[in-house]
Amino acid sequence: MSDGTQEFTVSDIEYNIITTLSNLLQSEEVLAKYAEDADSSGDTECATLFRSLRESNKGASAGFRRALARHLHEG
Repeated sequence: MSDGTQEFTVSDIEYNIITTLSNLLQSEEVLAKYAEDADSSGDTECATLFRSLRESNKGASAGFRRALARHLHEG
């Protein structure tokens, strides 16, 4: 009989890292599109902000990839 809890093949922290990494990677494409849209409308300030955020997310993605590798290696 089940006690109502579920067990997953990854830990909570691994799941959280994977989900966050997925969101960051998906946002790279979206932010590039937003930057293009801003360029098209002549708003170079917003285009720069979108590109800056995209670069920041790339750095965060790299950190989460390293963290995931560490967690998977330790597990």
